[in-house]
Amino acid sequence: MTCLICDASTSRPVWQQNNLRIDKCAGCGVVFTAERPSEQELMSIYDGDSLITDRPDPNLFRPGTPPIWKKKEHERLLDHLVLQGCASGELLDVGCFSGLFLEHTRARGFSVAGVEPNRDAHLYVTRFLKFEVFHGSLKDARFADNRFSAVTFHDVIEHVTDPVSELREALRILRPGGLLLLTTPNVRGLIQHFVKAKRRLTGQPWCPIDDVPWHLWGFTPQTLAKCLGRAGFTVKEYLWLEPSPLSTNSAVGSLGRKRRALRFVAHLSKLFRMSDRFAMLGQKPS
Repeated sequence: MTCLICDASTSRPVWQQNNLRIDKCAGCGVVFTAERPSEQELMSIYDGDSLITDRPDPNLFRPGTPPIWKKKEHERLLDHLVLQGCASGELLDVGCFSGLFLEHTRARGFSVAGVEPNRDAHLYVTRFLKFEVFHGSLKDARFADNRFSAVTFHDVIEHVTDPVSELREALRILRPGGLLLLTTPNVRGLIQHFVKAKRRLTGQPWCPIDDVPWHLWGFTPQTLAKCLGRAGFTVKEYLWLEPSPLSTNSAVGSLGRKRRALRFVAHLSKLFRMSDRFAMLGQKPS
């Protein structure tokens, strides 16, 4: 099938299990699920209870303070928006879920809005947190042209069926010179190399994309930069984020020794700048 990011017509299978198959593009090297759901099917999946029960946000519907790493990460990302020239205005968070980033952003002086496909999360952020949040997809929200100073996607772009089309919609609603911020897993992080080598030694299958079928795409900084360029953005910078065993997946590893090994590799990945998570900032041309 034709690659949506580089138009290459050649790819090769790199993993298959039952009806799921992951291919790697021969042109740009992005990895992707070969059979992706339609946008309508995707919205139906994310609107259901399985998102809350299977992939819960630890801050959803729960009092108390957020994890320290998450607050620090949000502050760092907001600092970089300011460094790139966006210190105020209106920010849209696509896939805002529990609204934590919206809260941190509003505290920095931005006006904020969100998009969220899950009905329970949407009810929470609109009724309890009182944010303007559209229930559904970004395209269905039909925001006005040139409305926002910044648009953010936190661990969202790897879930969408057509990332280039999604980013073109973000481009449309950004003002000239507006900023795009994305965070996503890095499929070529040091942790992935470690797990791949271990599983080959033990004869276990290895999947290059974590969390299939929730994740449909596996990006690196290079392939995501191609995606942004294809959508019309100029890439400004990318940042390494805290590795998942030290942040989003701190409970990884069923055994204590496995958990300790993954955390050790995570610390090494920070030293070698090969984290399994990264952020990228792009800009709409003025």
